[in-house]
Amino acid sequence: MYERAILRIGAVSLGIGLIAVLVFEALHPAREDPNNNPLVFAEYAADRDWTSVHLGALAGALLLIGGLVALCGALVRGSAMSAAWARLATAAAVAAAAAYGVLQVVDGVALKRAVDAWAVAPTGEKSAAFTAAETVRWTEYGLNGLTFSLVGLAVVLTGVALMLGDRFPRWLGAWAVAAGLAYGVKGLGVAYDGFAATPAGLVALVLFGTWTIAMSVLMWRRSAQDFADIAGTARGALAGTERSVIS
Repeated sequence: MYERAILRIGAVSLGIGLIAVLVFEALHPAREDPNNNPLVFAEYAADRDWTSVHLGALAGALLLIGGLVALCGALVRGSAMSAAWARLATAAAVAAAAAYGVLQVVDGVALKRAVDAWAVAPTGEKSAAFTAAETVRWTEYGLNGLTFSLVGLAVVLTGVALMLGDRFPRWLGAWAVAAGLAYGVKGLGVAYDGFAATPAGLVALVLFGTWTIAMSVLMWRRSAQDFADIAGTARGALAGTERSVIS
């Protein structure tokens, strides 16, 4: 019953989390070049929904990571090697969730305050306010690189656990490893080049998004299969008990 419950929780978390992340990503201002600080700071300062959009994105990301943790909770009930890798993946996922929370606080709250202060600063104080906002932005670069590297690590470790286990098709594990490596490349790219558009980000999004859909569907189906197996075993045991009583 535990595995059925954790698989259903994970399937729902992955599905809702993916939808939330895509919705709030679409609501994120993105007209200006994200590496052109004067233009992008003005765009961010003019956005009234900045903080709520980032909090929504945080909620979606935590649901996605929670879905990974739930999946690992099912994998630890499989073979020893798969269980060991699933435990490592859980630790990486928890670290990624913590990093993502700090990232959204810096991006969604601190950066917004900084660019708002710069936008309304008197002419003589503009330069200092801009430097302060840039400092927050550079901190965001570092946190973003760290966060997506940790997300990539968690997804790769989950993929290894899937490939070594017997709960799900092993090709799902290879798919997850590819998605996780793409996220790792994306994280390193942000650390070195800021938010410049790179193929790694799009590849990671497509691979992880499609893997999430497939994984959530198969987790739900597996939970239904487990329930049917348990029900069949219970009926068999009950029938055996009745025959013993009659004889």
